[in-house]
Amino acid sequence: MITLMKRLTIFLIIPFVLLFTACSKKQTPLIAYTQDISAYLKELTPLHVNLENFRSRYFMPWRISAIKMDKEKLSWANVVFNKKDKYYAENMLPWEYEKIQKIIENTNFEDLNKVAKYAITTKEVQIRNLPSLSPFFKDPNLAGEGFNFDYLQNTRLHVNEPLFVSHYSLDKTWAFVQTNVSTGWIRANELKLLGAKELTVFHNSPLLLITKDNIPLYDTASNYLLHVKLGSLLPILSEDENFFYTYIFAPHKILTKVSKDEAATFPLAFEENSIKQVANELLGERYGWGGFMNNRDCSAMTKDYFQSFGIWLPRNSFSQSKSGDYISLENLSIKEKEALLKEKAIPFQSLLYLRGHIMLYLGTFEEKALVMHNTWGLKVEENGQEKRKIIGRSIISDLYLGSQEETIIEESMLINQLKGFVIAPLNTYFAAHPLTKSYESVVSVEGNLVYFDDNTTMIYDDKEEKTFEQKLENPDIEDMFELSYKAFEPIMPPQDDAGRVRNEDFFKKLYGANQEEIRNNLVKLTWIDGQTLYFNKRQGASKQLQKIITKLQKLPKEYQRYITNIAGTYNHRTIAGTNRLSAHSFGIAIDLNVKESAYWKWDKKYNFRNNFPQEIVDIFEEHGFIWGGRWYHYDTMHFEYRPELFFSIE
Repeated sequence: MITLMKRLTIFLIIPFVLLFTACSKKQTPLIAYTQDISAYLKELTPLHVNLENFRSRYFMPWRISAIKMDKEKLSWANVVFNKKDKYYAENMLPWEYEKIQKIIENTNFEDLNKVAKYAITTKEVQIRNLPSLSPFFKDPNLAGEGFNFDYLQNTRLHVNEPLFVSHYSLDKTWAFVQTNVSTGWIRANELKLLGAKELTVFHNSPLLLITKDNIPLYDTASNYLLHVKLGSLLPILSEDENFFYTYIFAPHKILTKVSKDEAATFPLAFEENSIKQVANELLGERYGWGGFMNNRDCSAMTKDYFQSFGIWLPRNSFSQSKSGDYISLENLSIKEKEALLKEKAIPFQSLLYLRGHIMLYLGTFEEKALVMHNTWGLKVEENGQEKRKIIGRSIISDLYLGSQEETIIEESMLINQLKGFVIAPLNTYFAAHPLTKSYESVVSVEGNLVYFDDNTTMIYDDKEEKTFEQKLENPDIEDMFELSYKAFEPIMPPQDDAGRVRNEDFFKKLYGANQEEIRNNLVKLTWIDGQTLYFNKRQGASKQLQKIITKLQKLPKEYQRYITNIAGTYNHRTIAGTNRLSAHSFGIAIDLNVKESAYWKWDKKYNFRNNFPQEIVDIFEEHGFIWGGRWYHYDTMHFEYRPELFFSIE
């Protein structure tokens, strides 16, 4: 009887003990904080946003003419991955060395920058370090290696992201590209090459921001196209009460609409509702190292968070730690680190950095500093071996994450590894000046000087205040950029004189210092009606005019009357009524048929009118020629080569 009672007692006690133990663990789970950003939003500090600087960074691939890095540096992966028995394939068996060599041979770096075209992504794409979709894992038996850590994975790009295409692989199935954050390989069928007009229209359009993660996108007939992620930027064509109307290239231009429940005008205002919207969408996403499996890692999460508010960040955690004023926490005690964070860090702006990891500071909660971060896991020790306790998603935690775990390696806790923090990231301008992209003779524009390839310089800004008339008569180089030339826009009465300002000394530097030098730089071209023209060969001017001639020859017959019997090109003369040299003096301008032209000086009163079709104007503008029909002081037969005033040319 006693034995039976003991058994009954044990039978009743064990479930109670198990229940108590389970409840105890539930009270101190690994993820101990409410996973809703609303719980931590307090008074916000204004975020400094410079949208011009963001755009200069985001569109950087369309602002360059070549990837200006040593071939050896760009092909680093050819060396690093050319190893036997070090990397494992998707079957978790070592890579066959012969297959690695074939992948490396396919990189074709001998053709670096030979394509030199501008493009855009047609979907969410993976940037790879070598032209292969197969993973390169390290030994999967090691802690923190194997699945998810594919060393060929560079980063993930959104749809519609700008690209500069350097060259193709030997088999033409991959393209080596420059993105706004890195270089690497993407599949050739995941990009669309764009012409100058498409680039300019896209660049100049207002943008919408996708504010929901992993949403399907449909065309205007409700046919499914692809999924997009939060942080994607698309051009706005129009909008109504419920939808934005935009387009993607997949690969052809497809009109699409996006619900205003899933998108907003870019950038979002840095205020409570927007922060809540963005951060809660990012919370809970599975971890993807370098964008593996189309998921975010720590730095991709912070990048898309800040991009939503118009702040550009570089791609990896180390680079992000250099994105603003940085305060070091090294060699400080835990208490000193906590005190400095509370004093200097800004909630929802500061970035906390430790080696290989970046986190968004949320402020303090119950006297503890909280962070939002996407993390793979914790370092633990079991039976004398280092292992990982997987978290594998974006979470809100304090800096003592895992401290309640008996097997945690204490030195690896966030608070102990914390090296420093960025007070707030700042947009910096990508200083690729239009002059360096447009003219082969211009090496750089730095400080207040323009540097030329003959080791001479010119003053960029004379620091003088001038009226527009004074700028026409005595401009510095900067004055030429004061007004924005409205390329590819529909023809309508002009409102300004963008492009009429020319610094004569600058053009002499480009095309010839005097009449004799200019004449020596002229080459013969045959116009579409057989007429011989003379045009300057320097800075690509004559090559671009030849491309225009080729396109004009393909126009229907009804266009011929505008482009035959033209008034000419080179003519060393001054502009009527001035002492300023005409663009014709440098052999960089062409006047079409005078009979079809309107010129402001011929009219007794202002009377803008135009006969030249948009198609002809577009062809010239695609190749860097401004049109006098876009001047308030109109001259509709006049086109001149001024590539520096265009965002892009063919």
